Amino acid sequence: MDKLLKSNWFVKIIAFLLALMLYTVLSMETQEQSDRQSLFNSVSKTSETVSGVAITPYFDENKYVLTDLPRSVDVKLTGSSNLMTKALKVDRRMEVYIDLTKMGPGTKKVPVKIRNVPENLKAVPSPREVEVTLHRKQTKQIPISVDIKNKNKLPEGYETGKLSYSPRSVYVTGPEDYIGDIASVRASVDVSNAKDKLESRLPLRAYDSQGNLLDVLIDPKSVNVTVPISKPSKTVPLTLDEKGSLPDGLTLAGITMNPQEVTLTGPSSALDKVSEVSGVNVDLDKIKEDSTIDVDVPLPEGTESVNPKQVQVKVDVENDIKTKTFKDIPIDMRGDTPEQQASFISPPNGTMDVTITGSKKAVDALAASDISAYIDVSKLESGEHTVSIKVSNSKNLQMKKEFTTAKIKIEAIQSSTDSDQTTDQSTSESGDNNGDSGNEGNTTGKPNDNQAFTQSKAEGKSNRTESITEGEN
Repeated sequence: MDKLLKSNWFVKIIAFLLALMLYTVLSMETQEQSDRQSLFNSVSKTSETVSGVAITPYFDENKYVLTDLPRSVDVKLTGSSNLMTKALKVDRRMEVYIDLTKMGPGTKKVPVKIRNVPENLKAVPSPREVEVTLHRKQTKQIPISVDIKNKNKLPEGYETGKLSYSPRSVYVTGPEDYIGDIASVRASVDVSNAKDKLESRLPLRAYDSQGNLLDVLIDPKSVNVTVPISKPSKTVPLTLDEKGSLPDGLTLAGITMNPQEVTLTGPSSALDKVSEVSGVNVDLDKIKEDSTIDVDVPLPEGTESVNPKQVQVKVDVENDIKTKTFKDIPIDMRGDTPEQQASFISPPNGTMDVTITGSKKAVDALAASDISAYIDVSKLESGEHTVSIKVSNSKNLQMKKEFTTAKIKIEAIQSSTDSDQTTDQSTSESGDNNGDSGNEGNTTGKPNDNQAFTQSKAEGKSNRTESITEGEN
């Protein structure tokens, strides 16, 4: 036995057998692992549906516009879970698309294709076909418009100014038949509760004649809009009112006011009633020498603010006093309308004398044309009325009026149709009377007393005379 163990051949044979046994055992384990892996793979194979996968269309975008394309499709994946994970979460290269590169204008059903899916992973789209339409592409320049919404919801007293926007036109690109249907490209700005100027950039939309929104490309997509928001305002003249009188020995050389106009704000209904602001009062009792004083401007009823709130009044006085009376100054009627006729009852000729007192230099420089007298008849109805006479002179010198009020009569003027009918009737009656009485029907009527005013207004300025009473010598 010892000789056998020491034999080289015996040892080699034993080693070979041991190696063979080891190889056999290892091969059996590898096969078992492979079988188990194959079994595992067959068991883990599954299906999953991926919803809402976007479709990528391929076509000549320089020539055509695509419509009716569904936003997405569902894709059913079948395969091992590890491949699904690889496709959906690792690679993320799967693409669903349609190929329209060889298609011309028109409507056609095309297959939905999928690519960049891992091998051994099956992908099926649902639906497998989609119907799409290719249109010839057209671009057209179209002017835009901007609408102002909810003007009635502005705060009380506020209104919109002139709207401005830019650009004034845009380029619209889309299907040829869509472009032909465009009636307007516009935006809307909402001014609800706005008190200050609105500046915004608004999206533009294209609409057909029925107001339906059209799916077209607009370049640029938006418009810059500015809407001024403010309260209504009005600039009116100021009327200076003198109160009291200067101390003995002083005469008023002149009064100047700066500024002579103010700006009012408030509701339009209130501003429409204001033509001037009176009540800027200067108390002459307190003037002892040449003075410049700040006087408050009263706020007319219904208005909200006045600017400026104060004006400067410069009062010049002199010791050299002169008085001069200007006779037959015509009294103008302001505010009369074509529907009414106004005539003077008192003074009957519609004129009055005005006595001016001031420095000799200022009075001598004053002419009758520098004096104006008027009454306001704008709010008077038919009938007789007593109205205050307002008088002013260009140098604001002290004045004394012959009359403080005038009595007038307002009569409605008949329409031409009524007048014609009355004339026809009168002519007929007159004709009958003439037939009976001969020439007795030609009796001349007494002229209307109110014609004196019409004549006085026409000849007023030419007949003015001046009479110097006091201080001329």
